[in-house]
Amino acid sequence: MGTLGKIRNRSGLLLTVIGFAMLAFILGDFMQSKRSSGPGILFVGELLGEDILIPTFEKTVDQGIENWKSQNPNSIVTQSVISNIRNQAWAQLTRELIMEEEYEKIGIGISDDEWMERISGLNVHPEVSKIPAFQDPNTGQFDRTKVLGYLQQVEQDQTGESVKNWVAFQDYLIKVVSNEKYDKLVEKGVFINSEEAKISYNEGTQITTYNYLTLPYSMIEDSLIQISDKEIKNYYKENKDQYTQDLSRDIDYVVFTVVPTKEDDSSTRNSLEDLKSDFENYDDYLNMVRRNSDNTRAIFNFQSKDELMKDSAFAILVNQDKGDVIGPYKLNSLMYRISKLVDVQNRPDSVEARHILISPKANISLDSAKSIVYDLKKQIENGGDFSLLAQGISDDKSSAIKGGELGWFKEGLMVEQFNDVCFSSSDDKMKIVETQFGIHLIQVTNKSKLNKKYRIAYIDRNVSASTETYNNYYTQAAQFVSKVVTKNNSFDTIVLNDNLVKRSDIGVVPDKQNIVGLADSRSIVRWMNKAEEGDVSEVFEFDNSYVVVKLIKENEDGYKELSDVENNIKQEIRIDKKYDKLIERIGEYTSLEELARRLNINIISNQKAQLSLLSVENFGYAPELVGAIFSTEIGGFSSPIKSKNSVSVVNVISRDEYRSAGDFSLEQKSLLEKIKSYTATASYKALETDAILIDNRSEVY
Repeated sequence: MGTLGKIRNRSGLLLTVIGFAMLAFILGDFMQSKRSSGPGILFVGELLGEDILIPTFEKTVDQGIENWKSQNPNSIVTQSVISNIRNQAWAQLTRELIMEEEYEKIGIGISDDEWMERISGLNVHPEVSKIPAFQDPNTGQFDRTKVLGYLQQVEQDQTGESVKNWVAFQDYLIKVVSNEKYDKLVEKGVFINSEEAKISYNEGTQITTYNYLTLPYSMIEDSLIQISDKEIKNYYKENKDQYTQDLSRDIDYVVFTVVPTKEDDSSTRNSLEDLKSDFENYDDYLNMVRRNSDNTRAIFNFQSKDELMKDSAFAILVNQDKGDVIGPYKLNSLMYRISKLVDVQNRPDSVEARHILISPKANISLDSAKSIVYDLKKQIENGGDFSLLAQGISDDKSSAIKGGELGWFKEGLMVEQFNDVCFSSSDDKMKIVETQFGIHLIQVTNKSKLNKKYRIAYIDRNVSASTETYNNYYTQAAQFVSKVVTKNNSFDTIVLNDNLVKRSDIGVVPDKQNIVGLADSRSIVRWMNKAEEGDVSEVFEFDNSYVVVKLIKENEDGYKELSDVENNIKQEIRIDKKYDKLIERIGEYTSLEELARRLNINIISNQKAQLSLLSVENFGYAPELVGAIFSTEIGGFSSPIKSKNSVSVVNVISRDEYRSAGDFSLEQKSLLEKIKSYTATASYKALETDAILIDNRSEVY
């Protein structure tokens, strides 16, 4: 296989996100991202008895971050996003390592001949055949010659980027094919026999009709139930396995939220006052807004006088001269605004238009899209049918099926560039405009009567805290720490004396990303993981607040302390004792009616149950009740049934006949399909457990 053989022997890692695999393959350019790890730590975990190096893990994380950026080009990579990507990368990397070990054990591999078959033969893999670059542009069908041609280009690329991208895609596809083989092996080991199918069929079809009455535990007052310390201790001892916990910690913390002062408010107002003259005299209002406004999403559409009268400031402007500016005025408690009457025009309230959209794609650049649209414009001007071209080529499928027709729409409903072309057009000539969706060929086909409209632009400034204000709040937080640590005062006492609000977060596990109520607060969790009980933190800074934390308690891995579960145990004992008392009230009974009269309880009649449905109306999930219903003979009465909130007695009225013979092949097939979808996950979970995975990420990040 020559160069291909050499390429295959190179190693690489690639996210299992198919979209990114395709993007990396066609467009290339893997990039590096910033990372952070604890000093002196070399390993992020252990798997199969081998250490997982931090660089190995972070390579996968970096690729995940670049994948996220490519899919969210206008978004910011926040700490929360990075945390989610790390979790996905951990799951991906550990799975790859586990499965590679398993493939080697059982002999799963791909020969050179099979590899060529999967990328260019009759049995081409869907991941290859669906790539647009490998399809015939006229038919959309896979063309093997395009794959072979691409591989020749890979060999000739002197930069090495093509080789790098192909290796990445190749590694990804090998993993996909290997996993498909493994899943098929596991699937072939699954079987459902006819007896299992018969049981499943009857569980899903046999219906039992029953009447019942129920006695809620609330019939017994809590005050009538006495619980001793000895009973609590005995219950805890007998049911200790129900009260286990992972390592966690409890904290108290106080937040010093930075609030702008009156001086900050005046400073914000004065800054807009200083801009007012320039805003009034500068013709390029959009540039002024972009450079000076805190409101980056404002769109300045033309509006009618009636629409503008809803805003008291705008109502003033419509009666002033073009170019006039008013303000600064308070928009709300934390924002000032200056507004300018930018333009006055006679414009329609609504227009009717049609368009053809060409969007950039993996195989169509923005410049190519523009060329296509200009060519379409010439075709239509030379007699081509706009509707037919829209149906055949437009990427706006919702309008394409209607020949590109958008119908009537009001001003402001479309994106800004599209809107301005439609409502400023004085004729029905086709116009070309670029928006975030691509390149549009637009034709206005009709418009309503013209009305006087006004365009008002504005610059908004948020009232924000100054550096001096931030410093003052930091000083308050630092003084709080000093009072507790240096002067040895109680944390709670200082909270009370300084009129602060104490908050808590209970059961914080080492890998938790955020403290309750504090975004991007992983730094606090990292501090907690190294702190000792009773420690008070330094001052943490988060956006517009400072935080001081006290570690209240460390909950060790193992059994929960009795004091922590005492209330839960009391509730369980209380239910047991109420159950016993209700059993005494029920006593002996010969019919449901007789029991209902004696206890003054209504009978619920004609209820339906089947074994495949373990939820019961008015009870929720109640397998014990369903089991009792089907274990009671027709015409018989159940023993008292203990549920979460009540004691019930059931009288079975009728039951469908159990089907013991017949053809259950459809049920057998259905069961097999359900199990197949479960086996892939279950088999991996078994491998993961056997691999003994140790996760030390909380010590690194």
